[in-house]
Amino acid sequence: MDHMLLGAAIPFVVGALIYFRRGMRAGFSMMLITPALMIIGAAWAIVPDIPRMLGLMDLYSKMDRDPRCNIFFWHYSIDRVEEPLPVYSVLFVLMIVSVFFVAWRELRLAERGAA
Repeated sequence: MDHMLLGAAIPFVVGALIYFRRGMRAGFSMMLITPALMIIGAAWAIVPDIPRMLGLMDLYSKMDRDPRCNIFFWHYSIDRVEEPLPVYSVLFVLMIVSVFFVAWRELRLAERGAA
């Protein structure tokens, strides 16, 4: 989970900085682009684990020992020191919930303005 957290956190933090700089307002394009980049980043971060998910253990073993896998958001280095902690899952869920909250807030503000 820490790989997905890191992959999604980079676009999330950039999006959050833009959101706060704009006075806590997110346009339609921001509400599409930020979550899309979070999904792409999370998927990119777990590319070295995909062979294991598909049962290709030989390929997974090769990738697991290859330091070049650090191009996937430091996947190789993280695998060497990681400890499975529930805090990673909690932080990941909090990021997702905050994205939904921003979308809900923008919808509510748009509906108020239209009424």
